[in-house]
Amino acid sequence: MTRISAHSKRTALLFVGHLLNDGFASFLAPLLPLLIARLDLSFAMAGLLGTTRILMNSLMQPGLGHLVDRVQRPGLVVIGPILTITAMSLIGTASNYLMLMAVMVVAGLGTALFHPAAAALVAAGDHKRKGLMMAFFSSGGTFGGALAPIVIVTYTQAFDLNRTPWLLIPGLLLVFAFAWPLRNVLPKPERRTHERFRLGHLPRRFFLLWSVIVLRAISATAYASFMAVMVTQRGGSTLTGGIAISTFLLAGAIGSFFAGNLSDRWGRRWVLFGSMLLATPLYLLFLHGPKLWMLPVIGIAGLLDLSATPVGVVAAQECLPGRTGLVSGLVMGLAWGMGGLALTPIGWLSDQLGLIPVMSAVAFLPLLGALAILLYREREPIATVSSD
Repeated sequence: MTRISAHSKRTALLFVGHLLNDGFASFLAPLLPLLIARLDLSFAMAGLLGTTRILMNSLMQPGLGHLVDRVQRPGLVVIGPILTITAMSLIGTASNYLMLMAVMVVAGLGTALFHPAAAALVAAGDHKRKGLMMAFFSSGGTFGGALAPIVIVTYTQAFDLNRTPWLLIPGLLLVFAFAWPLRNVLPKPERRTHERFRLGHLPRRFFLLWSVIVLRAISATAYASFMAVMVTQRGGSTLTGGIAISTFLLAGAIGSFFAGNLSDRWGRRWVLFGSMLLATPLYLLFLHGPKLWMLPVIGIAGLLDLSATPVGVVAAQECLPGRTGLVSGLVMGLAWGMGGLALTPIGWLSDQLGLIPVMSAVAFLPLLGALAILLYREREPIATVSSD
């Protein structure tokens, strides 16, 4: 097996792992109505569950990514999905709020371990299609998040919320199905010394890039989270709101392939600039344009705004070679965690001023990020990919 084919197979297997991990991790939101009714939760308590998982995920990722870089044990990538699947499969058996909180903590820890470990494996090697490979890997998580509501709602309606532990069986079998062949295409651990890491070791351009990714994460997370409410406020049905969420996420997954491939050819900065620049008018058109246009417009907005995720990850990894686990944790974890934490003030402002006006202001965040990325300088030009 050649090095290129081994890397492609490894990325494909990690795509499956990403789909499983993020799919199971997305069970909370669609099950919240059932959990609120069963345990008599307030909306604040329900919101804290999601915040806890986000905090565990985002705050732990940089440290766990640094650990992945140091210990050089590629097999650690399997532990994350096992933790996430096990925890979220037990969500239906939680008989009190503390048990639910424990489920969120373990699931957040599993995701925090998987993301930097997997992203480091995708980036391993000297291949020229890092943007495309990272896009393919990233789309696995997006597809998982888009499919999860359909799967878990259908399952609980056909059986019962108490039967979620049975999902452990197919979940762990699927983990085995991707982990067993993965062991044959893992890169050999590299023996290298590691200096103690400090934030000062990060180049200045990384902080600019990270800030841009945070702005994009806030806009994408806010629109994905409040989309169903915005659709209903504009006269759409609850079903239309759910379809809008799936359209937004699935279009983002598809757009990742185009963005990743284009970034290999044109450079990371210009793809980030173009995708974020065009996202702002599409968000505004979704909020204020004709109702019949809502679904196609939000699909294109997701294709643009969400597609920049793998491009930003690869650009960050290129800022600090040899620290791919740590950098991936800072970008996929901490930056996206900031987007999740921003939901609380966005929700509070929406209570005071109205959801549509506040989300109209949020729509300008990608434009702000697009202007900021113009100051970003890639150290080396991206090599042109040959046509073969």
